[in-house]
Amino acid sequence: MFRTSFSRHRLPALPVLVLTALLCLCLDAAMAYPQDSLDGDIAKALRKVVRCEKIEVKSKKEENNRGKLQSLLIRFVAMSKPAIPADFVTVQYTSPDINLTALKKSNSFKVNSSTNFKIGMLVSEQSVRNEVVKSARRLNLRFDKLLIKFTPPYIEVEFDLPVSSIPLKDRKLVEKFIRNNRLAGYAALRLEVRDNKVIASPVKVIMNHFLLPMPLVAELKKRLNPVYRVPTIRPFDYNLVKVDIMKQHIFLSN
Repeated sequence: MFRTSFSRHRLPALPVLVLTALLCLCLDAAMAYPQDSLDGDIAKALRKVVRCEKIEVKSKKEENNRGKLQSLLIRFVAMSKPAIPADFVTVQYTSPDINLTALKKSNSFKVNSSTNFKIGMLVSEQSVRNEVVKSARRLNLRFDKLLIKFTPPYIEVEFDLPVSSIPLKDRKLVEKFIRNNRLAGYAALRLEVRDNKVIASPVKVIMNHFLLPMPLVAELKKRLNPVYRVPTIRPFDYNLVKVDIMKQHIFLSN
């Protein structure tokens, strides 16, 4: 009876042996992958798809857990377009399961799963100025004065430009405040980020010494936004929802 009962409930031997062998191979591969080599291979794979000056990778293995990673930290220095022109982008994984086969065979960085994922983008005051200047040129806005200053929690902007450089539909919106065919003034802005889109929210706008009424400020906000769409840095997937204004930087995070 004992032998008959055991045979009835026993799993087929061959599938069990195959699964056991595959599991052992995966564990042995993880243990056999030297940490320095792993970090270097990840950096090499990311250089194929991310444009920046430098990539730093630091992994940390769990103790007594057959090669599993406790954490993975990736830092991109001086990111350039088509990604966001950030000074630093930091990516952090907790307990990541990296596809080692894809990394070894096709030099591709893929994370099958992780218990936590964080991304942060640090953009300097100078980088913001550079982007504003580029955008102004693209829109044919000819500023005679454009000063940008970070005073947390605001970004302050002083400006002076000829009215002729402003699109006609926007010019009509502020025509009551035009003096000597110029618009000179000041704006204090807060920033928000939603679905990787940066939204500028004016809290105070002065044009030629006139404080703009809030309904007009709300209309300007609607027309100008989003001021920037943050492109996704592949192979990462994220949704930025937080923004902090610091003394010399903007910090965006998920």
